[in-house]
Amino acid sequence: MLQPEGDRMPSWREVFSYFLMLGLVNVGGPAAQITMMYNHMVERRHWLSKDRFEKIIGFCHMLPGPEALQLAIYIGYLKRRIQGGLLAGLLFMLPGAILMTILARLYVTYGRLPQVDAVLVVLKPAVIGIITAGAIKLGAGAIRNLLLAGIMVVSAAALSYSQTNLLIILLVAGLVNLLVSQGWLRFRKRLAQTRVVVIALLPLISIHPHWLRMSWLFLKTGLFSFGGAYASLAFLQQGAVEEYRWVSVGQFLDGVALSVATPGPFMLFATFVGYLAGGVRGAVVATFFVFLPSFVFILAGARYIEKLRDNEAVQAFLAGVSAALVGIIISVSLQLAPVALMAKGSVVIGILAFLAIVLLKVDVALVAVAAIIGGIVYAFLL
Repeated sequence: MLQPEGDRMPSWREVFSYFLMLGLVNVGGPAAQITMMYNHMVERRHWLSKDRFEKIIGFCHMLPGPEALQLAIYIGYLKRRIQGGLLAGLLFMLPGAILMTILARLYVTYGRLPQVDAVLVVLKPAVIGIITAGAIKLGAGAIRNLLLAGIMVVSAAALSYSQTNLLIILLVAGLVNLLVSQGWLRFRKRLAQTRVVVIALLPLISIHPHWLRMSWLFLKTGLFSFGGAYASLAFLQQGAVEEYRWVSVGQFLDGVALSVATPGPFMLFATFVGYLAGGVRGAVVATFFVFLPSFVFILAGARYIEKLRDNEAVQAFLAGVSAALVGIIISVSLQLAPVALMAKGSVVIGILAFLAIVLLKVDVALVAVAAIIGGIVYAFLL
């Protein structure tokens, strides 16, 4: 891959030290993480031009999974080939994964202490506000017409009232928007002219051992979470909470709350769920499979998948999927809300967190830190 003229090639030491530092301090979700990388790589060190950085972001936004992690992998790949991509991605997420595993162990050991409960009582409603704000932000870009709005509503209803499998909802939503926007005849012609590769994964969940069920659930989460970490909430909530009952709704929400407060991709709550479902081995399995697709998409398929940005049929399908995910995220947040908003004043905390992000444009990291500090203060006052 050629290095565009004007972009600087960092040394291996620079790549290692920067992504290690980023992995230790990147609290606050994808927006904060991407901003940190932009400030360093474009404005300060000139690794990339602004235009190149924005194009990479656009490409990563099209893929399922955490876009900040994918951005780190992509830039590492641009600068130092496959080894650089692996190094950047691992350094970006491993510190947070290790910390989340430690926190999960402490949670299992001390999670019922009044002081711990007090902190989580303040943090959990703030997380509901953060998730709701994320759904609004995703919806602003995804809902571009009445058809997509209808797909969003029907998808939310399908998940809430029929417990339809998420993959079926996403597939139907994508196909409906594709057929309506492209037309059936045009779609058939395009399908006949296009080479389509289908990866057939047969989960057979009912007869698989525990570890294979875990592997498939977390792989599926990473593979189909268009829209990033907020979309992955739905997969794990349906699988780990409702279907397999590895964790309760409250425990799941506690893991999401801890992931907001720790460095690394927001999807690290998968590590927490994996630990509760299978100890350290479960945390490793969950972390490996939920992030595996991001590494594969970038390192093996970037040069090919990027061409799909101009494919109208693919974009129409993804638009339908994105609209469905907005409805799904709203449905999941409504299912989690009763557990998070049980304590006195929790509704106010959730509303304040939501308004701070949506109206005041406060960084998610600051909202999370404020909620943690508030929880600590509340614990001391008990």
